[in-house]
Amino acid sequence: MADSARISVIDKVRRFLSNKNNINALKLELKDYFFITLGVSIYALGVNIFMLPYGLTTGGVIGIATIIFYVTEWNVNTTYFIINVCLLIVAVKTLGLKFCLKTIYGVLSMTYILGLFQGLIADVDASGHLVFPRLLGDETFMACVLGGITDGIGLYLCFANNGSTGGTDIIAAIVNKYKQMSLGTVILACDIIIISSCYPVFHDWFRVIFGFVLLFICSFTLDFCLNKTNQSVQFLIFSRNPQKIADAIVKTGRGVTMLDGEGWYTHSERKVLLSIVRKNEQMYIQRLIKSIDPFAFVSLSNANSVWGEGFDQMKVKAEKQQKGKRTLVFATNSTHKLNEARAILGEKYDVRSLADIGCRIDIPRITGSIQENALLKARFIKRYYGFDCIADDTALECDALNGLPGIYSTTYTSINDEEVLSDPKFKLHSEQYNEELSNEMLNILHTASANKDKPIQHDDVKGNVEKVLDRLQGKERTAHLRTAVALVTGEYIDPMKNETHIFDGILEGTIAEQPSSEPKFFYDSIFIPKGYEQTYDELGVDIKNQISQRAIALSKLKDFFEKKA
Repeated sequence: MADSARISVIDKVRRFLSNKNNINALKLELKDYFFITLGVSIYALGVNIFMLPYGLTTGGVIGIATIIFYVTEWNVNTTYFIINVCLLIVAVKTLGLKFCLKTIYGVLSMTYILGLFQGLIADVDASGHLVFPRLLGDETFMACVLGGITDGIGLYLCFANNGSTGGTDIIAAIVNKYKQMSLGTVILACDIIIISSCYPVFHDWFRVIFGFVLLFICSFTLDFCLNKTNQSVQFLIFSRNPQKIADAIVKTGRGVTMLDGEGWYTHSERKVLLSIVRKNEQMYIQRLIKSIDPFAFVSLSNANSVWGEGFDQMKVKAEKQQKGKRTLVFATNSTHKLNEARAILGEKYDVRSLADIGCRIDIPRITGSIQENALLKARFIKRYYGFDCIADDTALECDALNGLPGIYSTTYTSINDEEVLSDPKFKLHSEQYNEELSNEMLNILHTASANKDKPIQHDDVKGNVEKVLDRLQGKERTAHLRTAVALVTGEYIDPMKNETHIFDGILEGTIAEQPSSEPKFFYDSIFIPKGYEQTYDELGVDIKNQISQRAIALSKLKDFFEKKA
């Protein structure tokens, strides 16, 4: 039993490592943890070399820990750890374990490295008190400056790699979840209270002033490093060879917009290229332009803030009328589906259609299960339109047809039943599905969809219904409808990093002998839900919305939201 379990684990590891996307994701994660460790080490070094020897206090839990150290000589790392454990217990319950994983690592590594450096740097005098060497002599202000710079660089390495050192960051995240207060405002308020608390303890205004100076320098360094790496520039390029320049820039991974212009002096038509790139890519793009067209006219300007794919994320408060409402895109333009979702989710949710967000792309069903189809659509919208998204896919499973039409419910007339069922790769959509749909698939789908000018292909509803009725002649007519609703939500542009959930809804029933009306939508004209004697069409929209498989799945989605609220 143990051997089989070990083999199963080994197989899972092999499958994981054989996937290129998994390897790349693992490398990114390891890179994050490496730089978080480096940042924590630099921060801890600044505390032990510049803060503790000179009696300086900063904000955050480190500030509380240093004040307690000055009074009681309790180890800073011990106090830091105890306070953060209490905060993390609340955070895990409030924000979820996934949110806190790197914060937990940051806290543990900070605790260990603080204690390690303290043991290496500090000495114990004759009376048993810890003594830290003053490397800068009596230059307290210089220690304040260098301490602020060192701590700022350490925090930058943590934050730039999706990490956190815990403390007031946790408090800010919890408050931000329930109140319309920015993270920076909460952290600043906490830091002011912590640094100001020095005075009642020591009755020394210099400690308070130096504490605020250290905090200011640390914050300035952190902001400077973050902004420096995120600076962007905007190119306006006027060239006689715009297509070649545009192709070359696109190959670097950056986008280009080609605008129509007119040279007013000559009244000749010109193409103008607009491209925004990172500051550190500027020189390479300039050389690229010069190598293609040395006589190109180029205007370069700084772009103070750039939001969107490949750059930063736009974070602003919702408009007043939308406060309290959660915006969700339902990846459909079906009025019937939208009304059903809005009725079930209620007034707390602003449910938008694809047309509402300007999506005119027909997202095809190209995967091996309805769960994967739904997940692909939801991730596609998150990837290219930025909204939290729900998407669905539905299948009819007939017992006498071995589960068909199943995943082929909308294209049933185009398949050969015997060939599909004999294919060893054929799986019913209800079986295990692959959640790791790659960004490559989304990119290919987007490129292919964007380049197609042909009209959207609609399902052959009538043909599908007629084929089901033909295949079921003289056979058992039990069947069920199954809907999978996928939810993709989070703050990342890369949808693979966001939170995903699948909600299934199943409705048992039978297939009628004849359509109750002209087939217009899916299999509504022939599906009779269990406990009823009429088809979906005959029951009407109100009853259908109450009992449908989609209603079951959407109700599970609503319950999930309410539990997380």
